[in-house]
Amino acid sequence: MRVTVTAVVMTAALTGSNALAGEALISADRRARPPSDVSRSVHGEARMGVGVGFIAEDPMASVEPSLALDLRDILPMQLRFGGPLRLRLYDRSPRQEEVVRGADWDEAGDFVAILEALNYVDSFAFGAHGQADFDLRIGSLGRVQLGHGSLVMGYANGLDLDRRRSGLDFVGRLEGALLERRAGVEMGLVVGDLAGSGIFGGRVGADWAGAGIGFSVVGDPSAPRQLDLVGGGIAIDRHNRPVAAGDRGVAAIGLDLSYRFTDRWRYLITPYLDLNLMPGLGKGLHLGVDAEMALGRRHAARLGIRGEMTASDRGYDPAYFDVFYGSQRWQVPFVGASGALPADLSAAALPKAGFVATNDLSGVGGYGGIRFAHDDGVFMETGYRYRPGPLGHSWETRVGVESEVVRLSILLAHRGRMGFRVIDPSGTLASAEVAVPVLRHLDVTGRVGWLFAVRRVPGASAAASAPSTGYVGGAGIMLIGVAGRFPW
Repeated sequence: MRVTVTAVVMTAALTGSNALAGEALISADRRARPPSDVSRSVHGEARMGVGVGFIAEDPMASVEPSLALDLRDILPMQLRFGGPLRLRLYDRSPRQEEVVRGADWDEAGDFVAILEALNYVDSFAFGAHGQADFDLRIGSLGRVQLGHGSLVMGYANGLDLDRRRSGLDFVGRLEGALLERRAGVEMGLVVGDLAGSGIFGGRVGADWAGAGIGFSVVGDPSAPRQLDLVGGGIAIDRHNRPVAAGDRGVAAIGLDLSYRFTDRWRYLITPYLDLNLMPGLGKGLHLGVDAEMALGRRHAARLGIRGEMTASDRGYDPAYFDVFYGSQRWQVPFVGASGALPADLSAAALPKAGFVATNDLSGVGGYGGIRFAHDDGVFMETGYRYRPGPLGHSWETRVGVESEVVRLSILLAHRGRMGFRVIDPSGTLASAEVAVPVLRHLDVTGRVGWLFAVRRVPGASAAASAPSTGYVGGAGIMLIGVAGRFPW
């Protein structure tokens, strides 16, 4: 039996996160639940990783225990619990005055993030023509998208070097026949941080005979609109967070319309129109086409192409909650390394809500992207977006491999002025994570990246009790080690 489901199922299976955008052709020949005569038990794996390297300015040692439970013999769910213990080998300036890296365990979200992953994926038939699909992901969100991505596209909650977050990404779809034509209803939900510090929103949609309509609401109640400035920079509190001043919060609502052309086997072509409003900021329009085709005799590979035109008024930024939002909610743009700071940090201390309200972003822009996925566990995607106004250029590339030979995840994203200066420290996010099994119970692991963190100005103390002046800046991480695996 062949069915058509949203692209969240395809992307989640390959990258570990959901993407409620467009559609994908996949096979639903296998049920998630085992036959009743199969012996049911709980499987799992205890894991202990150790490594050394650098986090920001300090050389570190890292110990990372975790426990994974596989419940798929009982219900279609997998769980993983864990958390890092990172020890300073040498405390370089700015001084933290602690051996255990306190930034990893100083907020409620750090403790909620002990639930590193919860995956619930199920698909089943009901009635004469009905099909239900559910995909729930809890943990570090690597790529989240709602609808066609006009409000939430590429959102990630794990790029802050000082904050581990466990979020939620869910999509559900019920499909059947109405008046002898295919019809469906779907719902998507995203929570950036289960501890309450991040975005949350959802989308509901319905389609019949190819025509679809959806409604989205997304917000960040704690997003600052202004920051408290002091000493030529921004004020940093004892939890190493910028101090907000004045009103807080940002919200967005959107209406999307689409029509799907498909033979339910080889191709999908979906033109769409999104109309969005951000109260107090502005409004925008997205007009695009998403196409996807299945390749090969067994249709194991899928190639997708997307093109979009945007039109916005003065206070609207397309794909507002994107891969850069975690840093830009505090400061746009985040600045480079501590040795290349601007003379006046306060000039750069503008949160995204303030940046959008202050600058004229009106005009026409666009987006173009291409993606490829294979059932063997390979995923690649790249896209370029132009927005009117300052920092109008953004480019994002992701690669994922999940196999018995290697597990690999790569992200490279840049936002700045027009052009492809993708190695500019003031606008680049980069991350590469790899695990290679070398023995039955041993992996070689590595993580290298240029992420972001709230940092003190040179010479200031970073002790929790010391108020200070700082900025949101790029920060590097490099941890190389091994991990022992003990499955049962």
